[in-house]
Amino acid sequence: MAVTNLRQFNRALRKAAKQVPRDRLVVFQKKIAMEALRRVVMKTPVDTGRARGNWQVDINNVPSGALETTDKSGEGTIAGGVAALATLPPFGTIWIANNLPYIKALEDGHSSQAPTGMVSVTLAELGGMFT
Repeated sequence: MAVTNLRQFNRALRKAAKQVPRDRLVVFQKKIAMEALRRVVMKTPVDTGRARGNWQVDINNVPSGALETTDKSGEGTIAGGVAALATLPPFGTIWIANNLPYIKALEDGHSSQAPTGMVSVTLAELGGMFT
């Protein structure tokens, strides 16, 4: 089964997590989240860097609001996400979000830099690791 949406990705991830020893689950979860963040940030089109700079990571809370941050390289955004992931407790929920009003347009391919989006491509890539 090809992973084409978040629901399918979560299903594949839960199935894979059942194979991971319980004491290694947090490490497994962090590694996947870091890779997802890295991929989605680096796939995000860059003009001013605001879209890249608005990827937010939070634990057990959905990030809200847009940031005034710009990050053309994506390095600061990824570093901030990695720092947030350091606080992940066992069985915590990781949220990776971008709340810019135009992020859906970018995901829908309204940029020649990412004609197939960022999130859906990342989910398909990572989902392929578990199916």
